[in-house]
Amino acid sequence: MICLTGDIHHTSLGTNDQRYIGKNDTEVKISCRFLELIEKHNVKTTFYITGRSFNADWQDLESITSSSLVEVGGHTYSGIPSGNLDRLKSRLLNRCPSSHGARYGSPSSQGKDIKRMVEAVREKSGYTIVSWRSHGLVYDRHTYSLLRQNGIRLISDEISAKKIFPEKTKEGLISHPINVIPDHDHLYHAHRDEEFVKKAKSVGYGTDAFGAESYPVEVWGDRVLERVAEIEKAGGLATILMHPVCMYLADRFRTAERLLKHFAGYKNIWAREILPLYEVIDGTG
Repeated sequence: MICLTGDIHHTSLGTNDQRYIGKNDTEVKISCRFLELIEKHNVKTTFYITGRSFNADWQDLESITSSSLVEVGGHTYSGIPSGNLDRLKSRLLNRCPSSHGARYGSPSSQGKDIKRMVEAVREKSGYTIVSWRSHGLVYDRHTYSLLRQNGIRLISDEISAKKIFPEKTKEGLISHPINVIPDHDHLYHAHRDEEFVKKAKSVGYGTDAFGAESYPVEVWGDRVLERVAEIEKAGGLATILMHPVCMYLADRFRTAERLLKHFAGYKNIWAREILPLYEVIDGTG
């Protein structure tokens, strides 16, 4: 069983990946083209989308949110843009500036951001979100309680090479870790060439549960399929992260379509469908 997910960011956030998009293109428009492949292969997908996209990019985003194969999840309203201190720190450490800040903010500012995220989706689409992934996986000890207070039930912030089942956090959210090698930090694309990755590794930057290595997109795709097969054999839930913009920049969706063809052969679910699944695993259902 798989839960395919992807993250989408508003145009004005100006992420590193967005700098490599053509001037007449946007991340949301690219995600619309990714949606065409999802619909071609009939694969359910949960898209975690920044709240500002529902205002600034709504003309293109509407086709994504209205798809019968898409669940919308929260990805912070603002996208946690980098501040001057974060950019200075990156320069001092000889790193490419991050596409997001290192801190989500005070409990008060987090609460306002989460509420704006929920309201932006509801106002534009009439949908009430229950699933969340923090942009950049940036959160603190206040975040999950605030999410719970705003109606969020599911979280996908952890990267794990070992966990194959959802579990409950102390705040009462159901966590389903990204347990298949994620794309962005393990994929050569855009600014992330061999020189960039070598430099990042030398300063201990970019390591997660799947290590610090990056791969050509075809090799990365092979590793995804291997890991999904392992989790399926063990009877677990494979949560996969594929950013539409990464898939486009890496090889114009060729590997993405190869993976989607395989995913279509599995039972696939939205993040929100993990709630009743967890109750069965936990013995409470």
